[in-house]
Amino acid sequence: METAPCTMANSEPETAQLVTEHWSYQLVRELNDESLHLKSTIKSIAIRDLYPKARYHFLVLPRKDINTLHELSIDDVALLEDMYGLAQSVIKEGGLDTKQFNFGYHLKPHMKRLHLHVISKDFDSPCLKRRHHWTIFNSDIFQSHDAVLAELKMHGKIYERPDAYIAALRNGPLKCNVCLYETDNLQTMKKHIAVHTKPHLMLPALRQ
Repeated sequence: METAPCTMANSEPETAQLVTEHWSYQLVRELNDESLHLKSTIKSIAIRDLYPKARYHFLVLPRKDINTLHELSIDDVALLEDMYGLAQSVIKEGGLDTKQFNFGYHLKPHMKRLHLHVISKDFDSPCLKRRHHWTIFNSDIFQSHDAVLAELKMHGKIYERPDAYIAALRNGPLKCNVCLYETDNLQTMKKHIAVHTKPHLMLPALRQ
């Protein structure tokens, strides 16, 4: 299938330099590195997460230049559905069950280009080493694909949440994603979540 190129809304020299050099555009640069690509469609590309926060963690990005949820319009419903479909395809081709994964977007992400996180529920990774690595995936900072799609269909946009609300979630208690357990210590939570995690085979499509 012939695919459309990745696009940028602004081609001014300043923007081009930012894309080339600034850390916040790292994902945009990774879109052009085919060694990181897992699978693609005419609308979106699945890539490896270079700092996975679970055993299986990858991203799906649109080819269209959209940086945040708040730039989405009702016209982008089909794009989100394409991204979600691509994520499911990567998982199924790897021989895993999609029920093992969470699919969602962060409120107020630091990295440019909208990206769907596809992350296994074990949260077993040496890269998960700061407490906010837990809270941004296990609080309402992490908006599920279904919730984002429903809000977009209902309102035609995604409403911005107050910074104070997001900060409170980020700095709040660490809550288990399986039971009602809470703690303020990341290492304690990592030991706890291991109780819920069953060993399983490495997903072939995501191997380095």
